[in-house]
Amino acid sequence: MKYVLLLATFTTLLLSNDDFSIETDFLDSLEEVSEIATKTKLNIDDAPSFVTVLHNEKLQKLGITNLFEALAQVPGVALKRESSGIPVVVFRGVSQKGEVKLMIDGVTVNNTYRGSIYYFFDFPIELIERIEVIRGAGSVLYGSGAISGVINVITKSASETKKNTLFVSGGTYDSYSGGAILSTTMGKMKVAVDTYYHTNKKVLDNTDRELSDFSLGLNIQKEELKFLARINSQTTGNAYGIFAVEDVSTHRYDNKNDTYFTQFSYKLPLGKKDSLEFLAGYSRYRQEAEALHPSLGVLTTQYDESTYFGQVDLKYNALEENELLCGLKYEAAKVLDSDLFREGSQIAPLVTHGLTRDILSIYLNDKYTLYRDLDISLGLRYDDYSDFESAFSPTLGFVYRATEKLRIKALYAEAFRAPSWIELTSNPNLQEETSTSYELGFVYKQNMNNLLRLNIYNTELNDMITKELTYVQSMTYATFRGIEMEYVSTPLETLEMTLLGSYIDAKDNENNAIADVANVLTSLSGIYTFSSGVSTSVLLKYVSSSQRAVTDPRDDMPSSTILDTTLSYSYKYINTSVIIKDVFDKGTYYALPLNSLAKDYYDGGRSIMFKAAWEF
Repeated sequence: MKYVLLLATFTTLLLSNDDFSIETDFLDSLEEVSEIATKTKLNIDDAPSFVTVLHNEKLQKLGITNLFEALAQVPGVALKRESSGIPVVVFRGVSQKGEVKLMIDGVTVNNTYRGSIYYFFDFPIELIERIEVIRGAGSVLYGSGAISGVINVITKSASETKKNTLFVSGGTYDSYSGGAILSTTMGKMKVAVDTYYHTNKKVLDNTDRELSDFSLGLNIQKEELKFLARINSQTTGNAYGIFAVEDVSTHRYDNKNDTYFTQFSYKLPLGKKDSLEFLAGYSRYRQEAEALHPSLGVLTTQYDESTYFGQVDLKYNALEENELLCGLKYEAAKVLDSDLFREGSQIAPLVTHGLTRDILSIYLNDKYTLYRDLDISLGLRYDDYSDFESAFSPTLGFVYRATEKLRIKALYAEAFRAPSWIELTSNPNLQEETSTSYELGFVYKQNMNNLLRLNIYNTELNDMITKELTYVQSMTYATFRGIEMEYVSTPLETLEMTLLGSYIDAKDNENNAIADVANVLTSLSGIYTFSSGVSTSVLLKYVSSSQRAVTDPRDDMPSSTILDTTLSYSYKYINTSVIIKDVFDKGTYYALPLNSLAKDYYDGGRSIMFKAAWEF
């Protein structure tokens, strides 16, 4: 702690300021509007779901560089990596693939193959306007996979901003990035393009962590008509290996993921607040991966899938005190290619060839103001799967404005996840995962300088799918209980402080602690803005120890405390910053299950990055 105090004292001696006002930014957050909870614009504290919104300006001030790092600024969310280096976000202790739904500008990017989203986590913060996150169930509006969380990334090219930006960065491990946002208007039509490229030469413990990542996005808007498209390509090394065989050969064993998606939407106004929106889109996902197996040698997989969808949303406000959303969606996914090779010879399909999945979804959500200070929200969704069973997902929420300063929220929600294709190929007898959640929350705005959000939850996840020799449902249910807190304060006009804290208690059906779940997650951040264009920040993160599996003889995973600091300078249209991660070189470790490696994933210690951006 003495180091934190010394660093805070030192940084306040620097004379500096930024173009934006911390006080203004904080006041805006008090009335933060989001559409993720109900698909209608609503103050997040009046939404029945528990929502967090992260803004670009604040994230950059804290030295956050990409989407993966940003999600650690959501209460109850932990970060981890698998042995192959794949990043995973853990919402409220639930770490299985496919439990979190990720959208980019409203388009779902989870694949049907595994439900994976990791290849978008390197998405740079410079391209992001804001990140909207539902903590907890969201299946009523977003269907399968929205069991523990929903993330929607709103890019700058899709927002109303018309600024052009060029940005570059460089740092430790020969890490280099560059990108741009370019937009223009042609009459009533806005055309925006964004792109970035990132590469690094990261090698640790003699294992290959090299990464190259490229994305190109297009957004066209003309009044109520919108078209967006994005391609994304990422290639990474296998680090400690998929099969616990270390990837010591740089550029040999790689994991390559290519994604393309597009969406067309048209909103037909039916009145001042009513509208009928039509959406249609297409997505394509391809993966090529190589890995060294301890006995079979080099294995290569090739996978390719496509998805079409059409959707209609009716937003209707004509009924007094009601905000009604009705939706209909049809989705068709298909396996185009799926092969497993050994030393260049085909040995089996990775998943069953020619698989198709048609999904018909009907959903509604109604927000009704029973009294002036009491809102009731009721939602229901029905999904019918061509290759699986149907599912119902209900939700019931209350928001009570007890006083001008205090809001009380309560939520009951059910959610589900259909097995992915790799899971069903491994075990065709799998059932869907389901969850039931109860939440109670409080929002207290003491004054214009202090905001406290607090919520408690209890979630029971049934028939959780886990991987042993095959995918199984040996755990009939698991319970996840916890409390989450967010406190934001501006004690000075030039100082904003944020304290995040969460406690998670995760138990299996035999009342054993679920492995690799840290019970306590906290972070404390401060941003100080001076008058000369300079600002400085500190971000202190603590993750408590976590237990191993019952059959794992190793000691518990130790706790970690990491301090980051950022120094930024803005002059006219130029913004620069120096970011130091893990100032005291403590090192970042993620727990891995017991295997032939018998060690955990080491992700490096102190790193330094220099960034510059030009707006014009």
